[in-house]
Amino acid sequence: MCAQRNDKNRRILVIDDQKAIHADIRKILGPGQAHAAGLDDAEAAVFGDASAGARSDDFEVDSAYQGQEGLEMVRQALRAERPYAVAFVDVRMPPGWDGITTIAHLWQDDPNLEVVVCTAYSDYTWEGMAQTLGETDNLLILKKPFDNIEIRQLACGLCGKWNLAHQVRNTVNDLETAVAERTCELQEQQEQLQKAHTDIRQLFEAISSVLIGVDGDGRVTAWNGTAKRTFGIDSENAMGQLLDGLKMEWDYAVINSSIAECLAEERPVRIDELRFKRPDGTEGYLGVKLNPVSADTGRGRGFLLVAADITEQKILQGQLAQAQKLESIGQLAAGIAHEINTPTQFVGDNTRFLQDAFGNMQDLLAKYARLAEAGRDGSVTPEILADVEEAEKEADLEYVAEEIPKAIEQSLEGVERVAKIVRAMKDFSHPGAEGKKAVDLNKAIESTVTVARNEWKYVAEMVTDFDAALPSVPCLASEFNQVILNMVVNAAHAIADVVGKDTGEKGTITVATRHDGGWAEIRISDTGTGIPEEHRSKVFDHFFTTKEVGKGTGQGLAIARAVVTEKHGGTITLETEMGKGTTFIIRLPIEPASSTTEETPHCEEAYSLR
Repeated sequence: MCAQRNDKNRRILVIDDQKAIHADIRKILGPGQAHAAGLDDAEAAVFGDASAGARSDDFEVDSAYQGQEGLEMVRQALRAERPYAVAFVDVRMPPGWDGITTIAHLWQDDPNLEVVVCTAYSDYTWEGMAQTLGETDNLLILKKPFDNIEIRQLACGLCGKWNLAHQVRNTVNDLETAVAERTCELQEQQEQLQKAHTDIRQLFEAISSVLIGVDGDGRVTAWNGTAKRTFGIDSENAMGQLLDGLKMEWDYAVINSSIAECLAEERPVRIDELRFKRPDGTEGYLGVKLNPVSADTGRGRGFLLVAADITEQKILQGQLAQAQKLESIGQLAAGIAHEINTPTQFVGDNTRFLQDAFGNMQDLLAKYARLAEAGRDGSVTPEILADVEEAEKEADLEYVAEEIPKAIEQSLEGVERVAKIVRAMKDFSHPGAEGKKAVDLNKAIESTVTVARNEWKYVAEMVTDFDAALPSVPCLASEFNQVILNMVVNAAHAIADVVGKDTGEKGTITVATRHDGGWAEIRISDTGTGIPEEHRSKVFDHFFTTKEVGKGTGQGLAIARAVVTEKHGGTITLETEMGKGTTFIIRLPIEPASSTTEETPHCEEAYSLR
C-alpha cells in the first residue's frame, strides 16, 4: 500500500532537457513563493482548510533531464511507496524520447500520475495527443512561456486532485476488501449451512421412526425414508400435498380426531395402536405421537407426526403375556393340584362307601326276593327268616339311610369345587379376544383368587367385598386377570413376612370393588409389613424387587402398571403404612377409553400415604 495514504502527497517530477526550466520551476514552487503570490487563500477556497494547512515549502521537486531517466525515477518512487503526484514534461527532449512517448511510458507504470505537458511548439495537436495517449483527465497542456502563478496553480490543483483521487481509491479498496471479506464469510456460512442442512437431512433419513411434517394448511413439509418404506409413497409424491390426499390406508377417523385435539389443545397427543395397511397389503399397527409446531407464516399451527411400526412388538407382547400367564400357572400348578386333590379324595371315599353299601343292599334284596317267593308258595321257614334278619343287620339300613344322602351331597360339593377350579383355570389362562370386551370384574377377580388359593390360604384369610351394581368394564380380560394375580401373590408374600411360615397365624387379604362415577375401582389390601419410604417411588420400576433371589423377578408390578395405564387408560396407586399394610388401588374407565392418551405420569407420583 502507498506510504502517502495518511499524508498529503506534494511530490513533483520535472522532466525537461533544459536546466533553466528546472531552476525556474524550483523557484516558483520554492519556499515563500506561495505567500508572495497570495495563493494560500486560493488553495483554501478551492480545496478547503485542509489544503491551506499544507504550506508552499511542502512541495518536493525532483528533476530528470530525459524521458528514460524520468521513467526510472517514477519506478523507484513506486517501489519506495512514495509516488509522484504531478509530472511536468517537456515535449522536445533530444536526443531521447519526446514528451508524448515519455508520458505513454510513465502511465504504463503509474496510471494515476497527473501530467502537465510543457511546450512552445505545435509538434502535437490536442487531437494527436488524445489519439496517442487516449482521452484522459490526467493530462494538461502548458504553453511556453508560462506564468509563475499558472505553474503554482497547476501544482496545487493537480496535487490536490491526486490526493483526492488517492483517497477515493483507498476508500474503494477498503470497501472492496470489506466486501470481499464479507463475501468470503457469507460463502463460508453458506457452506456451513449447506453442510448442516445435509447433515440434518442425512440424520432425518437415518431415523428409524416415521417423521412427517405438516404445515398449517395441512400440506406435507417433511417426509423421511422410513415414511416412504412404511406407506410406500415417495417423498416427491408426498411433499407439498395435503396429508388427507395421500390416501394412506390407516384409520382416518382416529388420526383426524387426534390431529384436531393436538392443534386445539396445543399439546402432544399419542395414539397407542393405529391400524394401517403396509405396502405389501398386510395389516399392522403404528404407535403414533403428534406434536404441535408453531408456524411463522401466519397460516396457523402445523404438527410433526412421529410413528413406529409396532406390529412385531405387539405380537411379541401378546406372546410374552401368554407366556407369563403360563409361567404363573406353572408356578401355581402344585397348589392347584392340591386344591383339586382334596375334593377328589373325599368324592372317591364317598363313592367307595356307596359301592359297599350298594353291595350289601344287593344281598339284602336277594334275601327279600327269596322270602317273597317262599311266601307265595307258603314255604316260609325259620331259616329263611333268619337269613333275612342277618342280611338286614349286615346292610345296617338305618345307618345307610342316614349317610347316603350326606355322601351324595359331599360328592356333589366336591365335584362342584373341582369344576370351579377348572373353570377358574380356563378363565385365567384363556388368551382372550384381540381387543377389549365387556368383562364382569367381580367374576374375573373371583376366578383369579380361586386359582391362587394355594398361594394365600396358609398365611391369610381372603375377604371379598364386591359391588353387585358394578357394570361390566371394557378391558382385556386375560391381562386384567394377570394383574390381579400379581397383586394377590404380592399381598400373600407381604403377609408371610409378618406371620412367618407354618406358624398357624394368618393375616387378611381384602379385595373390594366399587362403582365410582365413570370409574371402576378395585382395592387389594393386605396386613403385611408396608412399603419403606425409600422404596415407594420404585415399586413400579422394571426389575425392582426386595424379595430374595429366586422368589421375585421385579416384573409383576411393572407389568401391572403397564397393563392398567397404557392398555386401559386407567390408574394404579398405592397407600401404605409401615407395620399396618398396603392397599393397591386400580381404577379403570367404565366407558371405552379414547385411543389417544396424554403422557402417563411417572410412577413417583403414583402413591399416597395414610
